[in-house]
Amino acid sequence: MLSSPFGISFFSPQFFGHFSTVHTIRLRRPWLRSVDSQPPPDKVDVPDTLPPAAGGGAVVTYRRAFNRPTGLTPNDSVCLSIAHFTADSIEIRINDTLIYQSDRTEPIRLDMTAALRPSNQLAITLTAGECPTTVLDGAVTLEIESIDP
Repeated sequence: MLSSPFGISFFSPQFFGHFSTVHTIRLRRPWLRSVDSQPPPDKVDVPDTLPPAAGGGAVVTYRRAFNRPTGLTPNDSVCLSIAHFTADSIEIRINDTLIYQSDRTEPIRLDMTAALRPSNQLAITLTAGECPTTVLDGAVTLEIESIDP
């Protein structure tokens, strides 16, 4: 695997006679974190290492703007990957459109190519029911997969 100083890593495994290239863009900062919709939001990095002081039942939303990756071709797909979070449920919205909702706490990988606009707003909402902390404590990345015919 090769990596650049800009947080982009890539590799080129061959499968089924085609080459697949994956470029990973880490969405580290800046994120805005709000707890129970109370202003003002905090500026945080993700993975978030300082969980908010929120009790059970808290709703914590992480927001981040990003641009559509340039140079995409019809053979490319853009997936959102979330390595880890601590919460009882999660909702993911891109440009105010709900694209994922679950009460499972496993890593997430979603193809969001069709939902992308030139400028995008990502919102990840975590809800604590019984969970004592609610935090986005894993890496959040965009994975651009290109399959060369």
